[in-house]
Amino acid sequence: MKHMKLVLPLAVVALALMSCARQPDTEGFRKTVDEMNAASIESMTSGNSDKVLTYYAEDAVSIPPNMEPLKGKPAIEKWMKQMNQSGMKVTSCNFSTSAYGVDGSVAYETGTYDMTVEIPGMGVMNDKGNFVSIWKQQADQSWKISVETWASSLPPPAMEAK
Repeated sequence: MKHMKLVLPLAVVALALMSCARQPDTEGFRKTVDEMNAASIESMTSGNSDKVLTYYAEDAVSIPPNMEPLKGKPAIEKWMKQMNQSGMKVTSCNFSTSAYGVDGSVAYETGTYDMTVEIPGMGVMNDKGNFVSIWKQQADQSWKISVETWASSLPPPAMEAK
C-alpha cells in the first residue's frame, strides 16, 4: 500500500506532463499538402513555377526518375524552368494522397498521380505513378518539402527490334 501512495502521484504527474507535450500539427500539415498539390498542378499546366517553389525548403532535394538528385531550391527551380521552356505541356494532372503522417517537426505524404503531357516530336503521353514527399516544419511553423521523389507505374516503352 505504501508503494501505491508513491506510484499514484507520479503517474498523475507523468500524465500531466504528457498532456502538455506539443501535439503534431496534422491538420495544418494536411492543409499545406493540399495547397501544394494544387500549386503543383497549376505550375505544370501554366508553366509558371513561382508559386510551387514556395513550398520547398532552401536545402530541399528532389529526385526525379532517371536523373541525379537536384540538391537545393535553386537547382529545383532551374530544372522546373527548363521543363517549362522545353515545349512540353502538361494538359491535365491529378494528385491523390494515399497516406500522410506527422511526427513532431517531420511529416510524410505518399500518393499517386496521373497526368497527360504533350511532348514536342513525340505527341501525347499519359502517365501514372506514385510519389513520396518528406516535409519538415520550419522555425516559422510552416511546412516545407525536404525530400521528394516519384516514379511511373507504367512499364517502359518497348524497344524496337533491329
